[in-house]
Amino acid sequence: MNLIIDQGNTVCKVAVADRGELIAHYSFPQVSLREAGRILADHPALDAAIYSSVASVDKTLLSLLTEQFSTVCMVDERVAVPVQVAYDRSRLGSDRIAAVVGAYSLAPEGVPLLVIDLGTAITFEYVSPSGEYMGGNISPGLYTRLKALNHFTSRLPLIQDLEQQEQAFGQTTIEAISIGVLRGVIHEIQGYIEEVKAKSPEVRVFVTGGDASVIEHALPEDVRVEPDLVLYGLNKILEYNK
Repeated sequence: MNLIIDQGNTVCKVAVADRGELIAHYSFPQVSLREAGRILADHPALDAAIYSSVASVDKTLLSLLTEQFSTVCMVDERVAVPVQVAYDRSRLGSDRIAAVVGAYSLAPEGVPLLVIDLGTAITFEYVSPSGEYMGGNISPGLYTRLKALNHFTSRLPLIQDLEQQEQAFGQTTIEAISIGVLRGVIHEIQGYIEEVKAKSPEVRVFVTGGDASVIEHALPEDVRVEPDLVLYGLNKILEYNK
């Protein structure tokens, strides 16, 4: 059984995997040693761990893991991954490569992949039919756009929660911002999907990230929304390194 720790900018996701399936989920702002110890006690069959962080590395937690397990992987540019990477690994975020590996592990062999992750930033990753990660793009996430409008203008308010709007155009400033940002992201994502499908109709599209549920209603039916894509990818990386 594997312990998977994914430290994001605002939340830390922890999962336990057994034979490729995620059998337990936890979420914390930051994993304390007490919480980590409780998870280890609840799952005594754990025998390996993987740690990924897009924030600062928790060295105390890493020390606990290395004391507990003989196999511990930290995701960086040196860790082996089951895909070829045509990208500067020293500049590639651990969450991005994990999402790619997650999609690659869940998709049929021999098809291209488009992997979209909606978080603080929106990332678009492309994997060739031969399983080579060709690279990707990064644009601002939903709430990053809302904060930017508020920060760089003197009169636009900061909107904390986006709500679905039936109309195409707003009739108040709040509606105009909400609809403008939401529809902008939706059209951006739809544009990527349509462009890749025009070249490779057999492409499989995976969408993940904290804001995926906000735009899920506007996605084509054949798009797979997988909230745990990064966790699946981290588990696959750990198994690959065993």
